[in-house]
Amino acid sequence: MPKGVLKDSVYPMRFEADELALLRNLSKQLGLRSVASLIRLFIRNGMGLPTLEQAKNNQFDDLARQLRVTASNLNQMTRAANAGKFRLNKRTEDTLEEMKTLLAASQRLLNDYQDTANLRSLVRAAAHFQTRRESLKSEAGVQKETRGVGDDQFR
Repeated sequence: MPKGVLKDSVYPMRFEADELALLRNLSKQLGLRSVASLIRLFIRNGMGLPTLEQAKNNQFDDLARQLRVTASNLNQMTRAANAGKFRLNKRTEDTLEEMKTLLAASQRLLNDYQDTANLRSLVRAAAHFQTRRESLKSEAGVQKETRGVGDDQFR
């Protein structure tokens, strides 16, 4: 299921506080948006189902294989055209249409990869800045507490 798309089913689960803390920490370390994403990942891996990224990689591999075959056909047609033996018939028209379809599918898949990579970069950057902001807040709190302790001794 693509990121950002609402899931159509909800199943409530209960966790002990330490379990939930562990799941939240692990999901944050993996760069996932939520504990639910982590649980879905566990289920997919446990059942041997491909993740969305793995499914896209499989699609890309299949498409690349089809493009190699089609490129070979195009190369043969080009050689025949250069030799003056090219005939435009139903078979060559079908091959050209198949090439157009494969190229359009390739473009869509590459655009999807780019969108996913851009989104992942934004999510990681946001997580980094959130972590940095929390770190700065905690450092500021420690400095305030330290300053207060020393001031009492000199009054």
